[in-house]
Amino acid sequence: MIDVHVIDRDAIRARTPGELNLYLRARNWQSGNRTSTHVIWTKVVDGDEFETTIPVDPSLRDYSARVRDALEVLAVVEQRSELDILQDISSVSMDAHFVRSFPPDSGPGMIGLDDGVLAYESLRGLIVAAAYSVSAEKPRAVQPARKPADVLKYAREVMIGPASEGSFIFSIHAPVPPRLTTGQGSLFENDSLEESEALEPFERRVSIRLHQAINAAFSAADAALSSTDSLEAFTGGIKRGISANLCEALVGLGGEQGHAFEISHRLAPARPTKTTLPPVRFRRDHLTVLSAAAQELRERLPEEDVLVTGNVVRLHREASESGEVSIAGVVEGEDRLRRIWINLHPEAYVAAADAHKKTLTVTIRGDLVRRGNRSYLLNAHGFEVSDNEEDA
Repeated sequence: MIDVHVIDRDAIRARTPGELNLYLRARNWQSGNRTSTHVIWTKVVDGDEFETTIPVDPSLRDYSARVRDALEVLAVVEQRSELDILQDISSVSMDAHFVRSFPPDSGPGMIGLDDGVLAYESLRGLIVAAAYSVSAEKPRAVQPARKPADVLKYAREVMIGPASEGSFIFSIHAPVPPRLTTGQGSLFENDSLEESEALEPFERRVSIRLHQAINAAFSAADAALSSTDSLEAFTGGIKRGISANLCEALVGLGGEQGHAFEISHRLAPARPTKTTLPPVRFRRDHLTVLSAAAQELRERLPEEDVLVTGNVVRLHREASESGEVSIAGVVEGEDRLRRIWINLHPEAYVAAADAHKKTLTVTIRGDLVRRGNRSYLLNAHGFEVSDNEEDA
């Protein structure tokens, strides 16, 4: 352990009385005498009683000095660096998720720019995939591009933490409501993760589901390396949070070169649990399987009931029967342009041909599936043509 003493007054003053008190309570300190200016906390360790004083008002002139004294006491009790303790106090009401990556040819605490950007984007994708899995009424192997409001709200509240050495470690922190009463049953006390999940707030359920989904994906990848029906290992874990989206996010954490990485979790001390969530380490061969699984899930299992908006760029049919059209457009909830192939019944095909001639925008709903390099819309319905001139 590197024994670091914190002397930065601004960093110390930034810790609120609420964070300090929640941290002490989570570490089994007992609150005692309370005055208009401070609260005294005590804890007995190996027969020795320790005491610390927490001010109740950060505007007090000696606030940073009192917090500094508390850090010194906590460092002695916990046998940890003051800096580590200060960082834990800062995230006392946050579930933290860490990715320790092992990029080749990089110094300690360093990662290539492209790999770093891809990793952070993929970590967001991982969190959103877990949140959608909790929010959705039924699990989906291919999640829709347009996410529910509660998933988007959750994603906006998640924060990026500081990177640190250890190869390269980056983290995100998700706020969770604190547990306010000691009498309330803690998670994992008697039940399994799945049974306890429903008792927790949405934010904590996402952290649990993330752990479940990552473990399910790891187990599926391991099984697929020695199985004749590799995809079955993944489809069997859809209820636990496996999706094409989650697999793609895990692959992205390995960067362009597909390096190994480890994912670990630390649940918020302010909402205590009875167990820890063990880390999972993915190897390079896992990432190859995950990439293939994501592609096959998208090819075999459609993204259901999506809305496509765009322009007809190609038409083909035989005689006066139904025909095939190609639309260059976007799926609701996405920004990237796609080319999507659709079979239309005769009446809709005629309308599509007219829209193509007049370069009018069309919309249509259906189930999106990828086959090879092409995307197809199955079970298409609700074809409509927009009057661009009237819209203008």
